[in-house]
Amino acid sequence: MAYLMLVHRGLRRERVFRDRLNPFDCYDDTDLFKKYRFNRGGIMHIIDNLAGQLEHRTNRSHAVPASLQVFIALRFYATGSVLDNSAAMHGISVATCSRVVRRVTKALCQLRNEYIKFPCTQEDVRNTQVKFHNIAQFPHVVGVVDGTHVCLSGAPLGEEEYVYVNRKGRHSINVQIISNAEFKITNIVARWPGSTHDSRILQNSIIGQKFANGTLEGILLGDSGYALHPWLMTPVLNPDNRAQRAYNQSHSRTRATVEQVNGQLKNKFRCLIGQGLQMSPIRAGDVIVACAVLHNISKDLHQPDVEFHMEEDHDWQLPLEHAPCGAAARARLIEYHFM
Repeated sequence: MAYLMLVHRGLRRERVFRDRLNPFDCYDDTDLFKKYRFNRGGIMHIIDNLAGQLEHRTNRSHAVPASLQVFIALRFYATGSVLDNSAAMHGISVATCSRVVRRVTKALCQLRNEYIKFPCTQEDVRNTQVKFHNIAQFPHVVGVVDGTHVCLSGAPLGEEEYVYVNRKGRHSINVQIISNAEFKITNIVARWPGSTHDSRILQNSIIGQKFANGTLEGILLGDSGYALHPWLMTPVLNPDNRAQRAYNQSHSRTRATVEQVNGQLKNKFRCLIGQGLQMSPIRAGDVIVACAVLHNISKDLHQPDVEFHMEEDHDWQLPLEHAPCGAAARARLIEYHFM
């Protein structure tokens, strides 16, 4: 019996550990940014922020170090390719790559409240309003809101598959983004199926409820797909005088900020465009939030934006019925500021 156990142990295949790439040793700043969307300093900043959550307790079984975990996840976010690409590039298996991306994504999501902040204090609200006013003289704005779709490719959707089908017949998550005048994301909601109306997402979000009950000051700007409220200004359809046209022009120039943020986010992190994310909606939502955190880190560190152009793919929707008090508030705003 002991002899058979020794034979079996001898025949057992020895574990093979692949040589792993250290990108810091292989690439200069230009190549690092091209492959990972951050330069050397930016990547080091991310590693320093996540190392405590990513480091394994021991090096048993040739554990992947925190720095390499960050590189693996950044490569996945940047390319939007399947996991095979990042796995082969860094000398790990696809299964390990999947676990690493999930681990880094969860770590980034835990930094959400640190990097994605909506202005709440009087000082922050005032500073935000001034910066928005400097764009096109639109008063009282504390955020611009828009919805953008992130497709799901081959995701396990189960019996609720139909609710993820958007107006273009694709499976997606409808993501709400609110940005400030400095192209930073101040609020993101990434859990609603693609068939959900933008206005419904906002009204059911924490931000929307706080505006509705008067907890938050200022106003948001949204496109004509949103319902008009005293705290949410939308364009005037078919303006018939100079003041309304001036209002629409100022509204459009100011709200363009969030459209640029959508484009910058998806240009930088290509996993959010094209065929989309090949994972469950919950995990896909976490990846979207992780990319939003990285977007704001990039802005804080003054990292360059990706230099190719992507035209934002709008999903226009018919507006919901406007609240009478919203129409009255907009009329007063036009009269006092755009006459």
